[in-house]
Order: sequence, then C-alpha cells, then structure tokens
Amino acid sequence: MYRFNEEHLLVRDAISDFVAKRIESNVNERVNSGTYPQDILNELGSLGYKALKIPEKYGGSEIDTVSSMIVISEIAKSDASIAHMIGCRNFTYNYPLLFFATEEQKEKYLLPCIKNEKNGVFAVNEPDGFGIGQIKTAAKKDGEHYILNGTKAMITDASIGDYALVFAKTDDNPVGFHGYSFFIVELKNNPGVIIGKEDETMGLQSLKIADIHFDNVKLHKSSLLGTEGKGINVMMKSMEIMRISNSAVALGIAERAFEEAVAYSKLRQVNSVPMYKLSTVQFELAEMKAKLELMRLAVFYTSELLDNNTPGILNYVNTCKLKTTEYAKEICDRALQIFGGYGYVRGYTVERLYRDVRILSIIGGTSESLKWSIFNSIIG
Repeated sequence: MYRFNEEHLLVRDAISDFVAKRIESNVNERVNSGTYPQDILNELGSLGYKALKIPEKYGGSEIDTVSSMIVISEIAKSDASIAHMIGCRNFTYNYPLLFFATEEQKEKYLLPCIKNEKNGVFAVNEPDGFGIGQIKTAAKKDGEHYILNGTKAMITDASIGDYALVFAKTDDNPVGFHGYSFFIVELKNNPGVIIGKEDETMGLQSLKIADIHFDNVKLHKSSLLGTEGKGINVMMKSMEIMRISNSAVALGIAERAFEEAVAYSKLRQVNSVPMYKLSTVQFELAEMKAKLELMRLAVFYTSELLDNNTPGILNYVNTCKLKTTEYAKEICDRALQIFGGYGYVRGYTVERLYRDVRILSIIGGTSESLKWSIFNSIIG
C-alpha cells in the first residue's frame, strides 16, 4: 500500500543482499545460544548502517527516515536482535546528539561511534519504571560539576557501551516534565559507574541487557546535553523516531512470520490435502496479509510525516507503534497456530519470532501508555 521510490528500492536491495549473505546464515542457532553478533555489527557500521540519519559531513549516510526504516525492517525479518541494536545506536544515541550536542561533544562522543570505534547507549528506564515521576536518578550541582547517583535498569548494550546518555533529575522538586536533564557519561574506567549482571531475556536473546549503577559519579558541566531542566526535549526527539524503529522491527518480524506460515501451509498435508486449501487457513492468511499491509503503510507513511516535520507528529508515531506492535503479536500468534505443535519447538523460526515480538509492545512506551497519550491528545 506504500509505494517506494527508486532510491528506497536501492536501499532495500542493498540491505536485503547483506542480510541474505551475512545475517540469515545460522540465525536461529546464533540467537538461541545468545551469541553476540559483534562481527556483523562491525560490518554494518563500516557500511554506514550505524549512522543512517547522520549528515555526510560527520561521516554518516544521511538517508531519509523511510529508507532508514527499510533497513531496520529488512534486518528484523532475519534477526530482530540486530535490528533493535542498530535502531538503538542510530536513534537513541546518535540522533539526539546530532540535534542537541555541541560541536565539541559531537567530536568527542558522536564521531567515534560513527567511525565504528565506540558504542553509545540510552539510559532512561529505572527499576520503578520509565515514566516521568518515577525517575529517581539525580544529578546535584556542585560548582563546575554535577554529582550523579541512581540506577538505570535493563539498558540495551550496557555491558559493551562506552558512553551513555543518562536521564536524571536536576531539580529537587521537578514540575511536570521540567527539571530533568540528560548527561553524557563515560562508562569505562569511570569511578562510581558499575555495570550489573547481564539479564537473560525471553526473546531478542543476542542483546546484552544490564543495569547501570551510578555512585557519586562526578561529571563536569560540559557533560550536560542540551539545556539543564529541558531533558524532555531530548527524550521526545529520540522517542519520535525510535518508536517508528520499534514499529519497523515489528513489521519485519511479522513479515517473516507470515512468510513462514505461507510456506508451511503449502508443505503440510491435512488428510492428504495441503493445509492452504482449508478455508480456515485461507481466512487466517488473508487476515494476516491485510494487517501486514496496514502495518507497512503505518510505518512508512509515519516516517514520511517525520521527514516533513508534520505538526503533531508524536500522535502519529504513538498510533503507529500501538497498532503495529499489537498487530505483529497477533500475526506471530496465528503463524505459530498454523504450525501447530512444531511451532512450539525450539529451533523453528516461528517459535523464535513469537518470543522476539513480545517485548515490542513494552519497550519504547507500553501500549497502555500510548493509549493514554492518544486519549490526552483527543481531550486536549
């Protein structure tokens, strides 16, 4: 339903070729064993896929959001873990630095990540939750410095990160969204920074997820990203595009689940009749296909709206993430049902997809919080 232009098709062909040659091989074994795909990530970085939206003057690829989401969704069709990691590097670290960092900060903290030398992470979530009002991590002003204390929970790539964008209170009594700030924090060889034990997850098993603890970490005022007390602006800029990325991952997973279901329905015989000839299966596949088309339209049209600086973009983004991630769960569920008992067996692609998709209606804003935001946009 969404028509790509010639440039988009070239991007799709290039990333699809890379996925086929470097990611798809042994993907189930690699993901199920929790093997970290460092070599693949390095190759993606060398090809510019870690700097999709970064201008060429900084060494980035400088492609539009539609093209960026084509990259994410095509990778997710094979390995959603890698797709999510590429999304995080691009949109929760590089992207906010592009808009809010000083030139000195870009030189020190952005360029090494673009050059594939360092890794940056986004540290917002806390043990008590993600929302404003639940943030306990605090940075107290101390002359030319801030003293950072607190814990960030379930941070993607925490154990291999070199730098973190850390969201913290800078006001003892923040009012609404005001009084919170972002800091660029070096994670390696920094006294007071402690990386917790890596978590084992149900899906996206290649990720390295861990807590980060800050114990009286001393930060120079030059570590502040953007304006003190206005960290919500950094947050929203990142969330606008990262929620589309979450949707693109969901789209890729759902597309693969649908393809697996179609192929299996042609292979499997039920009473000597191919499964796809059963009307119940036909209706299931038709419903899955219809939802996929709506997902594609939502992901790429919302990407286009973002590039066009459309007013009220966050409402479109929230609607996109809400429906695509919920539809993706439904498609994966029905695909597994078509496989029957084999869909429940470890080693089958559809079983991995079913586990991978479940987190997407939680990370980057839960479905419940998105509904709350959409409702508030209705009543003003």
